[in-house]
Amino acid sequence: MTVEVFVNSAMAVNLPAASLGLQVSVHRMDQLDMATQAIDQQIPRGSEAEARRWVEANQARIRRQVQPAAIATANAISLATHYRIDRLPAVVINKKTVVYGVTDVNVALQHYQASRGGRP
Repeated sequence: MTVEVFVNSAMAVNLPAASLGLQVSVHRMDQLDMATQAIDQQIPRGSEAEARRWVEANQARIRRQVQPAAIATANAISLATHYRIDRLPAVVINKKTVVYGVTDVNVALQHYQASRGGRP
């Protein structure tokens, strides 16, 4: 069984204690925003020239931080579009069923099983 959780950084995800044969993925839709905000907070505010020097000196590190976050965010947006997710939080079970409004995987699985008449 696959479980994909779509959230933003303000939402805490509650994962099952044991894997129970689940493949769980958490997609943070604002991962790129969080990475750029973290970098932005480090940029010196003294002058534009000082800020440019800092960015030039830290370019490689910035790229290492931003590139994976950009890829992860793009993948999350692509998947959310594929599943036609229109709000957060959302939990997708077995690439078919979307459960909205919960960040607890166990609760999402309970809703899923209840909608299927108790069948897994």
